[in-house]
Amino acid sequence: MQIMMVALGCALGGVARFLLGKGVNAQPWASDGFPWATLIINVSGSICLGIVAEFYLERESSSFRMETYLLLGTGFCGGFTTFSSFSLEMLNLIKAGAILPSIAYAISSVLLSLLGVFIGMHGMKALYPPN
Repeated sequence: MQIMMVALGCALGGVARFLLGKGVNAQPWASDGFPWATLIINVSGSICLGIVAEFYLERESSSFRMETYLLLGTGFCGGFTTFSSFSLEMLNLIKAGAILPSIAYAISSVLLSLLGVFIGMHGMKALYPPN
């Protein structure tokens, strides 16, 4: 059952990533060559994972909670976020000689994703305090 929960979540996360990426890339402001879609996906996925981790891992343990975490945390967030794409896009920026944008992308991706997890966890804790 656990493998099925991860697989289902991963499929849903992958589809969500695809749709959000298409939506972002269709925006006029995202046509400058900067990997906006991946940045937005990784930051929002970090917020999502922070919420899911706080809600399902920091509360009473139960089989339901673990199954739901596997669906949403491991599966959905794992299928949604995309570190491998981040790495490829970093390399492409460097190869294109876009050194400052590549540095900005690396720093903003890491810092905003960390901030996203923090916001997600503390936002969930504020909305749904642990017992």
